Amino acid sequence: MLGAMNPSEDPDRLRREAEQWWLRLRDRDATRGDAEAMKQWRARSPSHARAWNEVARLWQDMDPVLRQAVRRDPGLAHPPARGPSRPARRAFLGAMAAGGAAVAVWPPLSLWPSLLDFTADFRTGTAEQRELALSDQLRVQMNTQTRINQRGAQAGNEAIELVAGEAQVEAAGGGAPVVVYAGAGATRARQARFNLRYTGPQVCVTCLQGSVQVEAAGAMQTLAQGEQVIYDDAGLQPALAADTVQVDAWRTGTLSFAGQTLAEVVDEINRYRAGRVLVRNADLAARRVRMRFEITQTDLALHMLRDLYGAQLTRLPGGIVLLS
Repeated sequence: MLGAMNPSEDPDRLRREAEQWWLRLRDRDATRGDAEAMKQWRARSPSHARAWNEVARLWQDMDPVLRQAVRRDPGLAHPPARGPSRPARRAFLGAMAAGGAAVAVWPPLSLWPSLLDFTADFRTGTAEQRELALSDQLRVQMNTQTRINQRGAQAGNEAIELVAGEAQVEAAGGGAPVVVYAGAGATRARQARFNLRYTGPQVCVTCLQGSVQVEAAGAMQTLAQGEQVIYDDAGLQPALAADTVQVDAWRTGTLSFAGQTLAEVVDEINRYRAGRVLVRNADLAARRVRMRFEITQTDLALHMLRDLYGAQLTRLPGGIVLLS
């Protein structure tokens, strides 16, 4: 009769522990002590060593995917600077060698916040939303992964800066105009409700109520309710009619897509779930998507995408998912 398995040798449990060690040693706060503790854990038994080697092999297999992601966004190749931290860096490299792994790219993939996140006056984490009452006439609702700095009164205006992310601003009127700086431009309003999205090189401003003035590169446009404009360093694009229901959907806890590419949908999902989703198939990434789901059901949305388009879904440590 076979004896019962020692719970400490359970393969699933050891795999989870190995994944936790792998991620811990990539943390900016990893120390030489963490590396030594991992080596001791790995040396406990052949099963511990096998679990570590399997996790390391998985990350090695991901190397081509990580390289491709870094080519698309070179900033992913560099973890946020934290000042002198050479012992932690040496510990990381030593642990990599001890584990028999040689991943060529440090894979942040937005798995941790940047220093800018912590220096902002107000910030939200992944899947977090927050409401600010900055004065009697200025209220701001922050979406996930958003950073805002408060500039205070400037030239008779009440000003904030959207450093990154998405926010909905309500100017109650009756006082100084509200100004929201974002990227290369600024949006002004006295009595209005408007949405700003700044998740890439462009800023998108949508007027939901009232009217707003948008300035960029020396040009200005006035938006009425239901209008939207995009700007970047090159200036303002022409104003267009906006799908205000879609723009406003995040405030009701849902995400709505009407013809966006699957790559764009995945980019948005990545803002609401821990880890990272990577699309490995260019044809799949270009497919057009129409769907609506709750912000809290991003994993269900990934399964829907898999089933709708016949994609393969592979889960890896650290919340990383491959769609191919």
